[in-house]
Parts: sequence; structure tokens; C-alpha cells
Amino acid sequence: MKHFFQYLYFMLILGACACTGPGNNNQVEEYWAKVLITEEVTDITPYTAKLNASYSDFPEAPRELGFEWGTSKDKLDRTIQSQYIANSGEGNYTCVLDGLTDNTTYFLRAYLVAWENNQGIYYYGKVRPFSTKKDENKPDPGTEQTESNQPGWYEVPLMNIVETDNYKKEKSNADYYYAIHMCSGGEKGPGGKTARNYTVCFSADKHCPVWVAAPRHSMYVGSSGRNEAYRADDAIPANIQYNSKSTGGGCNKGHMLGSAERTSSVSTNKDVFFYSNIAPQLSSGFNTSGGGWNKLEDWVDLQVCADTLYEVLGCCFEKYTDGYGFTVEPQRIEFGGRNDVGFPTMFYYVLLRTKSGNSGKALKDCSSSELKCAAFVRSHTNSLKGQVVSSKEMMSVSALEEITGITYFPNVPNAPKGSFKASDWGL
Repeated sequence: MKHFFQYLYFMLILGACACTGPGNNNQVEEYWAKVLITEEVTDITPYTAKLNASYSDFPEAPRELGFEWGTSKDKLDRTIQSQYIANSGEGNYTCVLDGLTDNTTYFLRAYLVAWENNQGIYYYGKVRPFSTKKDENKPDPGTEQTESNQPGWYEVPLMNIVETDNYKKEKSNADYYYAIHMCSGGEKGPGGKTARNYTVCFSADKHCPVWVAAPRHSMYVGSSGRNEAYRADDAIPANIQYNSKSTGGGCNKGHMLGSAERTSSVSTNKDVFFYSNIAPQLSSGFNTSGGGWNKLEDWVDLQVCADTLYEVLGCCFEKYTDGYGFTVEPQRIEFGGRNDVGFPTMFYYVLLRTKSGNSGKALKDCSSSELKCAAFVRSHTNSLKGQVVSSKEMMSVSALEEITGITYFPNVPNAPKGSFKASDWGL
């Protein structure tokens, strides 16, 4: 009998498997006595689903709980983290996925992180499929829907959205595609709704983002760190995006919405590494330590306030001369595995917030005199390295609209877009 128990103990050790991190395709449901189960998906609609999991026999409370998911059982390349406070022993946790595609099969598995022997050990449940319901009110693929409502968020520019072949496009400009990304880490905004991450307008011709709009607030800053999850954005056709994370043309990978601005969870941070949020930026004097763009980014960080800072980051591809006298001509470069990427001639920020920064009021409840907005524009050149932010790069939002043809802050009719004061921004 003694030898039997020795044999059983030996077989348990051989059967145990501890994975080092998300993305490992080993499926582990039981590690010795510890059990993690991917439960049945519930509350399925055409565009949302509730993910469920349970665990038991963990002597210490798990450090992290969540799910990996995707459209292929062999490529669960997206994660969503649960905000459930884990207990030791046993527990159940859930996450709600939104922004899904109707009539589509997805795959998922639960994961949790346990702290053992001074390191984080990942445990996985079995992979489970589920399918979203068909939207019976949706036209057949290939047909154009009627104009949809613009999102009501303060930061988004004017979008005349139609949906064709399951992609959001601009009705008045066939070159523009849209992607709307909510926080996939479970962050909640006002009213308990899923918080938004960012919205992007992407050019099919330039293979580059045209603008990215996002709110900035302390709620988006945490301890996730930088997760380097570069990949194509599945909300935009893959064939118009970069096809690798390689660089070229003297440029590196420039985030529009920065990684450091979305560290509230690993899942939300990973989503700022979509190619749709990446533009080519010169690596020696623009997107580098002390570079012209980095100096402006650092200054914008100081404008984040308790009332929320609303920002649009964008670029243009026509010849441009900035307030410092630097002129950049348009060109095409090799970048991201392509040889036809548009080289941005300038980058800009458009900012809107309350003057006080801590009024506690929504923008719609503020008078024009309580708000400030302005555009900050720099040519895409290495010559601006070390240049501190000054009034030379400032212009009214209306003036930038004349240059870009984009309407900013359409949901804030009281925004003072026609004028600005450098002194309001400390310049």
C-alpha cells in the first residue's frame, strides 16, 4: 500500500502543469487539488456576453482573475480582467464582453494568477466556445446601413458613420474607417457602464491613423505596466493596416494614445498597442527622449485634471509649416512591413477641459467662459528636439478645422473653438 501511494503522488506531480503567463496554450483545469473551471457563457446577445468561471481549493487568494478570448481556439489573443475581489479557497467571477460581432463564434478560457514560491503562476480552465446571436434588424453583409448616431462622448470629432461588411466607415469619405474601443479590463465609468478606452479614425490610403480621441483621467492610471501587445485591430480591415511591428523610414512606432496613459489594467493597456493607434514618428529627434513630440506629450500630461481632459491626437499628410518655421513635405515610406505608408507631415493635440480643472461639472453644464480649448501643432521633424512648449505652436480649434477638414467637439456646442488664450494654458 505504501508503494501505491508513492506511485500516486509521483503521477500527480507528472500531471501537474504550471504556465508562466497568458498566451500559453497548455490547458490546465486541475493542479493537484486546485481547480479552475470555465463555466457556460450566459446573457448572450448579438453584441455582448457574460463570461463565468469558478475556482476552488486555492489556499491563498488569487492575485488576478480573468479570461482569454478570441475568434480561434488556437489564438486567444485578447484578455479581459475581472474586478472581482478574490477570496482564498473558492469563488466565482464574471466579466461582460461588449463590442462583439453578431452571429459569430468565439472561444474563451478562464485564467487566474496565484502567488506561489515567490512568483506568479497562471492556471487555466478549458477552452469553451460560444456564439453571439444574429441581429435580425441588421442588413445583409455588403449592404449599406442607414446613418447611425454619432457617439455622444465629448472628445470624439464629427463622424457620419455607416456600416458596411461589419466595419464602421465614414459616409462622406470612403478612405476613413472607425474603431471604437471600450476598456476591456473591466473599468467602469459614470453610472457603472464600461469605460471607454479610445476611438480611432484610420486611413485606408495612408495606412495610418488620422486621429485618436480619448478622455484622460486618473482612473485610467494604475500598475499594469507596458505590455507590448502589438497586433492588428480587428475592428478595421487587416489588409489596410501594418502587417508587422517592424519600423522603417527613420521612424519608430509612435503611439497616438500613449501606453502610460492606459495602465489601469493589463487588458486595457494591451489595446493601445493595436496598429490602428500607431503612427510612424521620427526616432532621432521627434519620438525619443527629449524629442519634439515627447516634449509636447509630457506637457499635455500636466493638463490632466479632476474634471477630465478631453483630447484628440491627430496628424496630416499635406505639406505643412509650423509656428517655429519648420516645413515638411509629404512622402511615402517603408514601415510596419509595408512600403506605401503615408509619412505624417505634422502631429497635433486638440485639448478641451474646464478652466478650473476641479469644478465637478459636466461640460454640458458649463458656460463657454468656464471652458478652454486649443490646438497644439508641431511639424514632424527632428529639428524640434528639446523645444519646450510655447504659444508658437498654438492655434484656435477652428483654425485647425480649416486645415484638417475635421470638426472637433461637435458634442460640446459651448466649446470656445474660435479663440484661445495662451495664458489660460500657462504659456
